[in-house]
Amino acid sequence: MKILLCSSNPILIKSLYGILRDEGHDVDTVEHPALAVQKVMLGLYELIIIDSEPFGLSTEDAVQIIKTVEPNLPIIYVGGGMNNGLSMAVDAPVDLEEFKETIHSITRYDRTTQCVKH
Repeated sequence: MKILLCSSNPILIKSLYGILRDEGHDVDTVEHPALAVQKVMLGLYELIIIDSEPFGLSTEDAVQIIKTVEPNLPIIYVGGGMNNGLSMAVDAPVDLEEFKETIHSITRYDRTTQCVKH
């Protein structure tokens, strides 16, 4: 799965990037929500993981723009606080097993049919 990880926290990026890579995912990272919006507009991603900590463009504004461009693109908020539709939240500090299960639940979801893959 092609994933975009957005956070200004280098520790968070390092830990989540390693897990995602070890699970076989292709991961790009950006530090700011505005860069995430620019990357999403290229249409390359199947999942966005975005830190809920505010920096630069607010997380809420970035997600609103992303959902306008890619309404079915799943988003995981790290730090919780937001959870709607195809978006999920994981609390900080991140429980790595819970995070892996969240990723697996998204990889089983087919955005085109909006059904769980078997």
